Amino acid sequence: MKPRNEFAFPQLEAERLTWWGHGMTLRDYMASKSLNALIISSGVLLRPEQAAKIAYTYADAMLAEREVKNESVSNG
Repeated sequence: MKPRNEFAFPQLEAERLTWWGHGMTLRDYMASKSLNALIISSGVLLRPEQAAKIAYTYADAMLAEREVKNESVSNG
């Protein structure tokens, strides 16, 4: 099952109770945080393509783990 890729900062428009201003997805947000850590802590210089691929790999793993945790909570 593919993990849900929700919006990181959804906003509810109060008058119409509809979602608007979704912005980036949770996957993008997690990847950007991972990318920042990779850039800061990397002892080796990574090419941007390599760093982006690694960052999204971390984001995908976090989303998958989040889904596992959510399923265990809802199953009791």
